[in-house]
Amino acid sequence: MTHMAPQTATAPSRIDWIDYVKGVTIILVAQMHISLGTMESMGVTHMWMVDIVEFARPFRVPLFFMIAGLFVSRSLKWDLAKFVDAKLIHFVYFYFLWAIIQLVVKMGFAGYGNHAFDMTDILLLPIEPFSTLWFIHALAIFFMVTRLLKNVPPIILMSAAVILYAAPVHTGWGAVDEFADRYVFFVAGYLGAQYFFDLADFARENALRVFAGSIGAFAMVYFFVEAGIATKPLFGLLAAFGGGAATIALLSVAADRGRLKWLAYIGQRSLYVYLAFFLPGAIVRIGLAKTGIIENADIIALAATIIAVAAPLIGFKLIEKTPLAFLFVRPQMFRLNQEPKLTPANA
Repeated sequence: MTHMAPQTATAPSRIDWIDYVKGVTIILVAQMHISLGTMESMGVTHMWMVDIVEFARPFRVPLFFMIAGLFVSRSLKWDLAKFVDAKLIHFVYFYFLWAIIQLVVKMGFAGYGNHAFDMTDILLLPIEPFSTLWFIHALAIFFMVTRLLKNVPPIILMSAAVILYAAPVHTGWGAVDEFADRYVFFVAGYLGAQYFFDLADFARENALRVFAGSIGAFAMVYFFVEAGIATKPLFGLLAAFGGGAATIALLSVAADRGRLKWLAYIGQRSLYVYLAFFLPGAIVRIGLAKTGIIENADIIALAATIIAVAAPLIGFKLIEKTPLAFLFVRPQMFRLNQEPKLTPANA
């Protein structure tokens, strides 16, 4: 750790294993919300889909932020206007747009499922992350804070992030609590980018060893979860980095061998899925539960997850050349740099 320093990745525009990881994390995020919503609305006491949620909980979100931090060092070299446009206004645009859409949908679904909200949610949108959109809210904050702290020595920045993670920060304000709990993983991706790329390279050349090591790492995560200690600071970090490293290693091997290419497709468009999965997921989940066509909660959650991931991808293809493209493409009028191009909703 004493030799940790920001790493600048000199990589091609797309790296397969990164897209694979993005694909897995967005699927796990959608699966989490839908599975927990299904359990609550149907009043069941156990679901194997929720077992997956609980197993992945220690590393699902941390891995998302680790990957988001991999190319931070490159963006920190941009001038301030370009940085603010790409890392603040970009996320702010999609956050507020889709927060309004979610509020309207929740009003329409009032009385169905777990969609309670009040007018305070609208007033607090700028400072209190709304519903599933807290990821985007957090990313904007993480990028801006890191820009402000870019000259802080790496060891101090990482140490401060770890201390903040371990501290009992429970203010009740989502933005503050999530920053304390998640920033360490973003910083880890930023400062330790080269370690993650080295891990992926090692995995491609040592598939059998990586497979065995990954099984061990996942077993450790499972034990921590079952023992109820995965939320303790030390064990939480071990589970997050262990589970995250295992996932990266396995998916690097899969990408190298050309397996599961559909994950890369989803990963390249992960923000499309993230922005819109809640709507088709809620419709399918609530519809199947209300009609009684399927009575098994796990099958309902699985079907809703598949539709929730697929629908935004199909929807984007249908509207990308229509006036509705603004749902997934940032219009020119919302850019600082007035170049004649549109900015897709890529993370």
